Amino acid sequence: MIDTVKTYEEFSETRFLSDVAALAKTLGAPYEERTTRRVLEVFGSHFHSGAVLWKTTDRPGDHLGYRFFARERTDTVRTAVEAGLLQAGPLTALVDAWDRTFGTDAIQSCDFDAFNGAAKTWVYLGGMRPAEQVLDHAAVPAALRAHLPALTRAGLDHVRFTAVDYRSATVNVYFRARGPLTPARCAQVLAAVGIPAPEEDAVARVRAVAPEDFCLAVTFSLTTGTASRACFYALGVPEARMPALPPRIGEFFSAAPCHDTEVIRGLGWSYGADGSAYLKAEHAYSGDMAARLRDWDCYLTGSTGRDPVLAAAEHAGGTVPATDGAVAVRTPAAAHPHRRGPAAEALCQVVDPSTRYEGKQRMGLVTGVSRQTVGSEALCMHLIAMPPRTRGAVHIHDGHESSLLVTGGRTRTYFGHDLEHHVDAEAGQLLYIPAGMPHVAANLQDEPAAGVLARTDPEEQESVRLLPALEQKAAALFDAHLAAADDARTATAPSGTTRTA
Repeated sequence: MIDTVKTYEEFSETRFLSDVAALAKTLGAPYEERTTRRVLEVFGSHFHSGAVLWKTTDRPGDHLGYRFFARERTDTVRTAVEAGLLQAGPLTALVDAWDRTFGTDAIQSCDFDAFNGAAKTWVYLGGMRPAEQVLDHAAVPAALRAHLPALTRAGLDHVRFTAVDYRSATVNVYFRARGPLTPARCAQVLAAVGIPAPEEDAVARVRAVAPEDFCLAVTFSLTTGTASRACFYALGVPEARMPALPPRIGEFFSAAPCHDTEVIRGLGWSYGADGSAYLKAEHAYSGDMAARLRDWDCYLTGSTGRDPVLAAAEHAGGTVPATDGAVAVRTPAAAHPHRRGPAAEALCQVVDPSTRYEGKQRMGLVTGVSRQTVGSEALCMHLIAMPPRTRGAVHIHDGHESSLLVTGGRTRTYFGHDLEHHVDAEAGQLLYIPAGMPHVAANLQDEPAAGVLARTDPEEQESVRLLPALEQKAAALFDAHLAAADDARTATAPSGTTRTA
């Protein structure tokens, strides 16, 4: 066993009931204890195993909400319907359709209202999904599907989450879009769904805390397909970068209790088709919200990473941000080769490995062969670069084998359920990593290392699951082994030479 740093306190129903009542009172939000107790009776296990947050808006008297982000696959809709918290209907059918479409990759989570109970069902789609795979579905109303061409032209062509809101009978689609979020780029994506753009100073406030490749959530009416609102999100906003806040949001952030070590705060700027605007706010409560967001590769404030799927689509001939912040769309004959129908012909293709990015496992990667670039069904292969004296993040690939051909330098891989083993590989050697094996790569040398990485998962990043509980052990091993390597190099250095780090 290893010593781990506890990053959160266990969820407690008694404490939560006290906390939600106090926070609702502070905000002047309606609260119903009986409803909240019923929610905990039905979904108690998810509050214990998942990550929980608070949510509200700057609108006076608006309701207080709370949400669990689940860590395991489950049918929350069926559970809620059987418990009498929801009635089956078109919205629950839509969740069920997405759940069946994305299978084991789909994770359902739930929003609740502190007064009314069940409010929304979320579906994490297992990573980045082409918008047509999500929206061009028989269960999606035709009026909503009709938005696809305009969304694609604006570069809103990849979706990570969907949700249905039972209170307003609406569908929420969460796009990750190529940035940066300039005023022109903002106007373009909002125009695609008929939402007026905010003033440039408002866009500047959002851009100051939003990641480079940004999240835009669009709310569509289930019946008419009309887009009523669009919201830009910034997650993990540190206090030092927090913009000026409306009084109610400031009070919410000050009063919201949190039992995580790392406090996650989020903001969402919501703009309506009627020209209205308001600010949303979210605050972590328990279950290590920070780890859950990172597991799902959610970009936090300060992240400079660019999404590899968007980069691959761009390279293949998809949407390309123009210098003025707009998106130019190029459509060569081979554009989007991964979007082929069942009868389409598979082609031999050459991929130019020119797009660099940092993967979830904190490795320098270069886009290569994947589902996103060539339409591969069971293979991903890309280049990897490791700077001197660095290591990645501990992770695992559920259900997928990996292999690394080292083309330069020397790598060390720590592996095992306690990272109790390690193996070295140098240029010309191949390393095999079984499916489901915790591991982390390191470079203890003073020179960079490089290689070709292959995996039996066609997605570039989707099978990467981080293991934060092993990070302390990995850091200790790396530091000790790096110090030993430095001592060995010093001992063998020619007399009179001085080694620099």
